[in-house]
Amino acid sequence: MSGTKSEDSKNDNLNRQGSFRKLVPGSSNGDSPLSMSVKMIDRPIVSQTNKQHAIFLQEYNIISEYKMLCSQDLKGIYVMPSSLNSFLWFGVQFIRQGIYKGGVFRFTITLPPNFPLGDCPKVVFETQVFHPLINPENGELCTSWGFPEWRRNNRIWQLIQYITKVFIKLDTKMTPINQEASSLQESNLEAFRERVKTCVKTSVNQVFDPPIIDDPHYITFTRYVNEVHDPTKREIYEPKSEDENKLLGLSWVQPGSLQPFSKPEAR
Repeated sequence: MSGTKSEDSKNDNLNRQGSFRKLVPGSSNGDSPLSMSVKMIDRPIVSQTNKQHAIFLQEYNIISEYKMLCSQDLKGIYVMPSSLNSFLWFGVQFIRQGIYKGGVFRFTITLPPNFPLGDCPKVVFETQVFHPLINPENGELCTSWGFPEWRRNNRIWQLIQYITKVFIKLDTKMTPINQEASSLQESNLEAFRERVKTCVKTSVNQVFDPPIIDDPHYITFTRYVNEVHDPTKREIYEPKSEDENKLLGLSWVQPGSLQPFSKPEAR
């Protein structure tokens, strides 16, 4: 979806600032807009005289954060910014170890309006999760245990790493949001495990539910269809023929030797 200029873009509403494809004029020293935004994340606050320009740069800051996230080797967790609102990100966490193993938990991350400044982005679970750090009423994750203060050098990928950590390692010293879960964990661990198993089973049963938000970037899953998925499965698992395993590309050495083409033949 391409962003277009209109009178509405001049207001203060940051709920939607257009597409990630908006262009910002480059700097006088030749920096690209993306490289400018990466530098700006760690810069001190500077005055911005052009409000429209500041809004565009803010979106490039968000793009930079997502690019950094993609470069991290985070296991079992998938995140995608909304196509309609760059301040809203969709996520799905697949728990691979620990007491919550097997759970598939959906969540959203909402960035503050003045990002990269402001408080820690808000994490809210759409899936009902029985956890000491997750509010049972609204699904909000307590982030202050991992980020007592959100600093300019904090990154969203670190927040996502924290989301994984709270499911794998339950620290009894953490300040609970769900008092029932915390008390049960301390007084009756077996009963706590049973409650966790129930929420894990429920999460798996909800994997194929239709999206609750009308957004093309909302992460969805479809059931296995033999006619659709079997050809891809065979392509992955069937052994390759010798011709398919041949390396393709250009060689810069003489065939059968280590003699570079750039050097004259030895006589």
